[in-house]
Amino acid sequence: MRREQIAMIWIGGFVLAIALYLVGPDRFFDACWELFDSIDAALRDLLAQLGARTFGVVRAFAIAIYVVFALLCVLAAQRGHRALWPLVVVTAVFMTLTWHPFGTYPASLSRWMVALVLVVVAAVAMTKRLSAPPTGRSDPRPPYPPGRAS
Repeated sequence: MRREQIAMIWIGGFVLAIALYLVGPDRFFDACWELFDSIDAALRDLLAQLGARTFGVVRAFAIAIYVVFALLCVLAAQRGHRALWPLVVVTAVFMTLTWHPFGTYPASLSRWMVALVLVVVAAVAMTKRLSAPPTGRSDPRPPYPPGRAS
């Protein structure tokens, strides 16, 4: 063993002796278990607080990404891509997942998570559709104003 390791063992022994003296040798194991219990309670409290905050974050992201998806659908429709039915279907499923009757209690976090995943996937798909070249229309638009040659 190296000298540093031996010194650390001796220092650890002295720290243990001080802890035993302060707590009392007969209550040392009780104090250790109490310390572990308090650490466990603190971690559980932290997780509960994060869970409460997660609900608001997930809802905010789901609504924001839905708006992004809707705007991407409008842009895709203007470029000639199919975007009306994806907008209708995703909107219907999103509203079904997030709507709760009578508004007394919000929908559960798991439903909001599924809604978030749905709109993220839909927005990514619409982004890929927008990055493709515009589709050619089979029937050209009539000239505007009517009667004007194009």
